[in-house]
Amino acid sequence: MNARRLWLASALVLAPALVGLAAEKDVYGDPLPEGAKARMGTARLRNFNYSNPLMTPDGKSLLTVTNAGLMRLDPATGATTGKINSPFFGTPTLLSTDGKRAVNVQYDRVVVWDIGSSKEIAKIQRRTYSNEYSASLSQDGKTIAIGGVGDRMKKVPVTVVVWDVEAKKELKSITVPQNESANVVISGDGKTLATWGYHSNPDAKAPLEQDTDLNRIVHFWDATTGKQLGKTRVSGYSPSSVAFNPNGSIAAVASGDGSVSLIEPATGTEKHLLLGRTRMGRMVTFSPDGSIVVATGEDGAVQRWRVSDGTRLSTTEPPAPSIYSTRVRVLDNDRAIAWGMRGVATLVWEVPSGKLISTAGGHTGGVRAVAVTSDNKHVITSSDDGTTVRWELGTGKRVDAVPFRVSGEYFGSPTVSAFSSDGKTALVRDSIGGLGVHDMSNGSQLYTIPTPSNTTAMGNFSPDGTKVVQVCSSYDFKKVPARVTVWNVATSKRLGNIELPGYSQVAAAVTPDGKYVVTAGTKPSEKGDANEFVITGWELATGAKKGSLSEPSGFNNPYVAAAGDNQTAAVVTSKGQLIGFNITTGAKTKTYDVGRRNPGAVPVFSPDGKNVAVVCQSDYGPAPSAPVLVLEWATGTTKHTFASPGMTPISSAFSPDGKWLVTGSPDTTATVWSLSK
Repeated sequence: MNARRLWLASALVLAPALVGLAAEKDVYGDPLPEGAKARMGTARLRNFNYSNPLMTPDGKSLLTVTNAGLMRLDPATGATTGKINSPFFGTPTLLSTDGKRAVNVQYDRVVVWDIGSSKEIAKIQRRTYSNEYSASLSQDGKTIAIGGVGDRMKKVPVTVVVWDVEAKKELKSITVPQNESANVVISGDGKTLATWGYHSNPDAKAPLEQDTDLNRIVHFWDATTGKQLGKTRVSGYSPSSVAFNPNGSIAAVASGDGSVSLIEPATGTEKHLLLGRTRMGRMVTFSPDGSIVVATGEDGAVQRWRVSDGTRLSTTEPPAPSIYSTRVRVLDNDRAIAWGMRGVATLVWEVPSGKLISTAGGHTGGVRAVAVTSDNKHVITSSDDGTTVRWELGTGKRVDAVPFRVSGEYFGSPTVSAFSSDGKTALVRDSIGGLGVHDMSNGSQLYTIPTPSNTTAMGNFSPDGTKVVQVCSSYDFKKVPARVTVWNVATSKRLGNIELPGYSQVAAAVTPDGKYVVTAGTKPSEKGDANEFVITGWELATGAKKGSLSEPSGFNNPYVAAAGDNQTAAVVTSKGQLIGFNITTGAKTKTYDVGRRNPGAVPVFSPDGKNVAVVCQSDYGPAPSAPVLVLEWATGTTKHTFASPGMTPISSAFSPDGKWLVTGSPDTTATVWSLSK
C-alpha cells in the first residue's frame, strides 16, 4: 500500500472519531457536556451574582467571584487563567496601581491584602457604605483613605480617615461638613483628599439653596494636616464620581447630569467645564500621564477629553444597549478598556475603537422559554434580556432574531414566558400586566388576555398549543382569590374558570383534550393551625371539583404538567417530590425517584406522552451542575440522565419528533440533548 492509500485508509478509520470529537464542542470551541448535541449562545463571562468584575490595571485580566472562588478570567474568552486565594469572600472593591494589593470594603471594616501571598496587610475596623468610593489607595498602595458614616440623632459627626497601610496606624482624621455619610478619593501621591456625601436637614422648611446644599459640594483637603483647601459645587443633585490626575494638581468632578468639571483642588477653581452626554460621569479617570480624562455614562458610552484645553476627543458607543455599571481602565493616551454588565453578561470593549473584546453572540439574560419548530430543524429561545432568537438545532448556529410588536406603550423589553409546543405561538407579558398572544412568524401581537386587578398573571400552553392556561394570583391572597382560566388560542374564547380562595403559589395545567384542569398550591388548612399543599382535579366546562390530594406544606415551588393520557398529571409538590396524580380520583399513582435533588422547573411530557423530562436543582461547589432526567411515565424508569452545567435550567421542551430535549439556563444558553441512545 502506497503512502497516499495508507493516508486515505487512516482518514476513513479516523473520520467517525473526528466527527464525534467535533460534536463535543459548541460553535465557540467550548466543550459540551456528555449527551449534548449543541449549545445555543455562550456561557463565557456570564456571572450569576450580578457582581461587576474588577479589571487589573494592565487590562489583561478580570477578577470576579465564581463558585470556585476568586478567579482571574481572560476578557476575550472568559477562560480561567488562575485562581486567587482571597482571604475574603467577594470581588475586591479596588486594586493598587501596580495590581499587587487589593482592598475589600465591608460594612464594618476595610481590609488591604496582598494578592500574591493572600496575606492581610492591614484591617481597619470602621463603618462605611460599601461602595467603590468608600476607600481609596495612593498610587504606591501605602496610604489608604476611608470614608465613613455618622449618626445625626446621636450627634456623631462624619469623618474620613487616612491610614498608613504598612505601619497599620491612623495618620489623620478629618471631620467633614456632611452629617450622614462621606465618600473619599485620595490623590496618587497621597497628599490630597476629595470628599463628598449625603447631608440631611429634616427641620428645613424650604428647599435647600443650591450654593450651600452640602449634598452638591465636593471638599478638598490636605491629607497630612487636615486643612480644608478648595471646594466646588456640582450642577447636578450630587457628585457621581471624582478622580485626581496622577500628580494631584487637577480633579475631575462629575456632576451626575452629564457635565464633568476639571478643578484645581488647592483653590476650587474650575479650569474647564466638559459637556458630556446625559448622565455621563458614572466613573471618571485620567490617562497615566494625566493628559486625557475619560468618563463613562449610564448608557455604557465612554467619552474622552484633552485636559489642556477641554477638547472632546471621542465618544465610543457601547457594543449593546442597556449596559450598566460601566467602568474603564485607561492604558495609554490612545487606548482604554471598558467593561460593564448587561443582564448577567459582562461585555468588554476597546476605547475609542469600540471593538468588542469579549465573546459576541447569544443572549445576555437567562433563557426563559424554549421550543423546537415543527420541522425539527430549529430551536427558538427567549431571554430575560428581551430578545428572541432562532437557532439551528443540530449546530447551535444563530439563524435570526424574532422581532416583537407590542401594541400600546410598553415599559421594558417584551419577554416570552412560554411557547406553544411547535413554536408558532408565544405568550408575552404586555405593558399592563396582561398576557399577549403573539404570532411567532412575525412577532405581532394577536390579542391580549386581561389580568384582573390586584393580581399578577402567569401563563402556559396546553400540550398541543391550542389552549392557554392563565394563572392569576395576588399578594393579598387571603382577600383576593387565585384564579385559573383556560382560553382557546384560535378563537380567543374563554373555556372555563376556576377560583381558588386563600391559595398562594398556584400552578396549573390543562389536559390535552381540554376536559380537566389540575391545580396545585398552598393554602391554610381547614384546622387553621398550619398550611397544607393541595392538588385538585377540576372539570373545566362546569368547574366541578374532581379528585383531590393534600399533605402538609413544604418550601418548594409547585409545578404541574398534564400527561398525554388525559387522566394523570405530573406534580412537583411543595416538599420537592415528583408524583403522579390521578385527576378524577385524587390518588397518588406513583412517587418518582429523582435522587436527592428536588425538581426545579415544570416537568415536560414527550409528544407521545410516554416520557417526562424533569430538571432538578443544581448542586454546589466549584463546578455545579443540575441533573436533567428523562423518565418513563408508566414505570418511573430513568431512560436518560444529563448533567447541565451551572445553575438549574428554567425551561425545557421536547422536539416534535421526540428525538431531542432542549433546556434553557440562567447562564444565557440553551442546550440540545440527544435522546436517541
